[in-house]
Amino acid sequence: MFKNNTKEIKIGITFIVAVAILFFGLNFLKGINIFSSSNRYFAVYKDIGGLVVSNPVNIKGYKVGQVRKISYDFESEVPFVVELAIKKDIKLPKGTVFVLDDEGLIGGKIIDVKLGSGSDYHSSNDTIPTDVAENFMSQITQYIPNVSKIINNLDSISTNINTLTSDVNLRKTIASLRSTMDNINSAVVQLKQGTASLPSTMSRLNSMATNLDAKVGRLDVDMLMTKVNQTLNGMENFTRKLNDPGSSLGLLLSDRALYDNLNSTVQNANSLMVDLKANPKRYVNISVFGSKK
Repeated sequence: MFKNNTKEIKIGITFIVAVAILFFGLNFLKGINIFSSSNRYFAVYKDIGGLVVSNPVNIKGYKVGQVRKISYDFESEVPFVVELAIKKDIKLPKGTVFVLDDEGLIGGKIIDVKLGSGSDYHSSNDTIPTDVAENFMSQITQYIPNVSKIINNLDSISTNINTLTSDVNLRKTIASLRSTMDNINSAVVQLKQGTASLPSTMSRLNSMATNLDAKVGRLDVDMLMTKVNQTLNGMENFTRKLNDPGSSLGLLLSDRALYDNLNSTVQNANSLMVDLKANPKRYVNISVFGSKK
C-alpha cells in the first residue's frame, strides 16, 4: 500500500515539475522574465499593424519591457487595448507617448517610448497616450513619384546620348580632334627636340654677355660722363642766354621794334628786287657803243 502511494507521489511530483518547466520555458521563449518586477501600463490603438505579444518596448533603442497582452473589441472605435510590462525602475513622466513603430525592414513591430518632460510621473495601470509612426512603405510611397520622374529623365538622357553618338557630324568632329591631337603631339616632340639644344644656346648667350661686360669694363665711363655733363652745361648756358632779354639773341627774340625794323627792311628789299626786275634800265645802263650823254 505504501509502495503504491510512493509511486503515485512520484508521478504527481514529476507532472508538477514538467508543468513548471513548460510554463517557465514558454515565458522564456516569449522573453518574459517572471522573476523580475515590473509596472503595468495600457495603450489603445485603432490599428496595431501586426503587433503581437512579447514584442519589445524600447526607450531610445534600449529594451525596457515588452507587450504582455493584447485585447480587442471590434465594436469599439479604438478596438485594441495593449498591456505593457515595463521595468519597475523606469519612471514615465507625464507627457510620455507610446509610439507604435517598425523595428526594421524585416523586423516586427515595437512600442517606442517617447518620454515626456513633466515633473509628475505615471502610476502603474495608467493608460498612456499613443501615436503611430509612419511606416517604411509609406515613406517609400512618397518618393515613388520623384523616382518615376528621375527614371523618365534618365530614359530621355539615354535617348539623347544614343542620338548624339550616332550622329555623323560627331564622328567627323572626333576624327578632327584626333588629327588635332596628333599635331599637338608632333609639336610637343619638336619642342622637346628644341629644348635639347637649349643648353648650348644659353652657353652662347652667356658668352656674349661676358664679352659685353668686358667691353663695357674697358670704357672710361667717368670721362664719358664728364663730356656728357659739359655738353649739358653748354646747352643750359645757351638756353639761359637765349632767354636773357639783355643778350643779343635775347634782344633779337624779344625786341618787337627790332623785329618790325627787320621785317620792314626785308619788305623794302623785296620791293626793290621786284622793281629792279621790272625796270632794270632805271638802275643799270649798259651800251656796246658807249653811252649817250
